[in-house]
Amino acid sequence: MSLAGRSVVSIDDLSKEEIETIFRLADEMAECPRRFWGRATAKVLATLFYEPSTRTRLSFESAMQRLGGGTITQADMSASSAAKGETLADAVRVIGKYADAIVLRHPWEGAPHLAARYAGVPVVNAGDGGHEHPTQTLCDLYTLRRKHGRLQGLSVALCGDLENGRTIHSLAFALARFGAGVYFVPGDGKDVPNYVLRRLEREYDTRVQRVGMGILTALFGAPAVAPEGAPEVNAIYMTPTAPNQLALLQEDGTRMEIRVPDSGSLALYITRYQRERDGQAGAARRAGRYPVVTRELLKVPDFEHVSILHPLPRVDELSPEVDQDERSLYFEQAGYGVPVRMALLHLLLGLEEPGPPPTWKPYERPHRSPSYSRPEGPLCQNEKCATRHEPQNAPPTFEVVEEREPVLRCLYCDQETIPTLYGRIKDKLYYPIASFRRNRPRLDNVVFFLSPAEAFNRGYAPGGPPRRGTKRHNSSRPSKGTVRA
Repeated sequence: MSLAGRSVVSIDDLSKEEIETIFRLADEMAECPRRFWGRATAKVLATLFYEPSTRTRLSFESAMQRLGGGTITQADMSASSAAKGETLADAVRVIGKYADAIVLRHPWEGAPHLAARYAGVPVVNAGDGGHEHPTQTLCDLYTLRRKHGRLQGLSVALCGDLENGRTIHSLAFALARFGAGVYFVPGDGKDVPNYVLRRLEREYDTRVQRVGMGILTALFGAPAVAPEGAPEVNAIYMTPTAPNQLALLQEDGTRMEIRVPDSGSLALYITRYQRERDGQAGAARRAGRYPVVTRELLKVPDFEHVSILHPLPRVDELSPEVDQDERSLYFEQAGYGVPVRMALLHLLLGLEEPGPPPTWKPYERPHRSPSYSRPEGPLCQNEKCATRHEPQNAPPTFEVVEEREPVLRCLYCDQETIPTLYGRIKDKLYYPIASFRRNRPRLDNVVFFLSPAEAFNRGYAPGGPPRRGTKRHNSSRPSKGTVRA
């Protein structure tokens, strides 16, 4: 399927085959970028950054210029009409008249989804809050593929701020699809969000479990083998449900620990602490243990075949002493941003074939289960979600995921809202959510509530036992029962 005219808001917007197509084209562009000069003549890329950026913005602009196109940018939003109260929807409607594609970075989670509904041209997510960063993930996957020759069966430890690290979230989803094994190694208090783990299990057919940190305790300055009686440090391990012969796990009695087999390799993906996401409370949270890569760490025999990646910028989690080590790939990783983003723009703008501009495709977020959107229903509980800031243009919209009881997954930011009640619109009566699965009301006759007070304020009254025999709606299969973080 062609990418021309499409938006890339989530890494899920690209299939495995499309990612491989981007990589094959990036290989050609990295080898001889001059061959592609002039392909984007008369095309314009707008880079719209509501948050600071160096690598992402400049690599996109470099990519467009190397294709022979032009760029316009708005990097200081305090000098834009946003300072006057202009909505994001209106801004991209206008900018879409000036440019053939928009690259957007925004602090609201789900903002690129909103923009892609209104822009009239392809929108590329360059990072939305702590949610996703799909083009960074393309650079990460491309680096791993060039270094290790494969993604399937590869083992990757994602380390640092796993709560707010948007690069971590997008990369975990992509690695799951490519059949890699992933270790989540957080700094204290910076665990990967539960909604990310549930999405990995539900949508990517993976298994999540806690395992002993094993050799990765060295990232915290501890010996690889903890002394007897020392407090256990755990990681979370995610693996495809199909057997992963290269998984770095070794069973010791009833305990699973991370070990590197002979000639095995491991990729360490290090991230900085995202202090801008935590505010003033963040200083105390950063005071705990945090994974760090130093020259001493790389002397440990278990790390002989390790590769080190970092999305940059770094602070103090990656020592400059390891920059010259051949296992350190982060500057190459940043450099690959140009050919990878050249390839993506080339495909989104339809430059592979001469002819009229590609038809813009209005954005729809992929989802498996039925969607739900009602003005009287609950808001997304994530205060950073775009639906909380611009509901007139991004009405709260959820995927109704059924586990034991319905869970509302926001189709903008992916975070989950758990209702306690549901109401039947026709008779204005509400019921406990525990009866939802048993009685199977039609979704077009349902409104969800978070509390009795909310239901009462919407004009609903407590109901008796709902009548049976109502029409069932299609629902997703229940997710596997697994160990939760």
